[in-house]
Amino acid sequence: MTTDQPAGDVTPGAEPPDDPQQIRQEIERTRDQLGETVEALVAKADVKAQAKERVGQLSDRLKDKTAQVKDTAAQAKDQATARVGQARSQLAGKTSDAKTAAAQTGGPARDQIQARAAAVGGAVRDATPEPVQRAARHAAQRASTVTSQRRGLVAAVAAAGAVVVVGFIVFSRRRRK
Repeated sequence: MTTDQPAGDVTPGAEPPDDPQQIRQEIERTRDQLGETVEALVAKADVKAQAKERVGQLSDRLKDKTAQVKDTAAQAKDQATARVGQARSQLAGKTSDAKTAAAQTGGPARDQIQARAAAVGGAVRDATPEPVQRAARHAAQRASTVTSQRRGLVAAVAAAGAVVVVGFIVFSRRRRK
């Protein structure tokens, strides 16, 4: 150091304080400023802490998005369940109406219904996945048992109902995709 620049003075050309108390205060201010500067530099250099902070932020965002997706999925499930319920109700009503009409019209109508059901069944069978076909065969077997017990008309209506149900399931699945 030279005698031109006092040790504690940071301002060029300023006179150093004469009072030892003022010198101590100046040293304390300088220490505080230096400490703050060092803390700021350490914070900038602490990559691990910055990475943890960023991971925390991303984790929070991911949790929020996950909750939103779950809510959306739950709403979609509720809507689908409601639609299936409506379709079942409509199908039950139409099946009941078809059963009543078939019972009233007798033999020629039964033959027509069976022919239409066979035509629709063939088209649906070609487009239906194997697990659904197995279920339809099972329903048809049950229908044949009913046919032998209750006679032809009831079985024809049940088979037509099964074909309609299978067709509705296939239609619904394809519509979702």
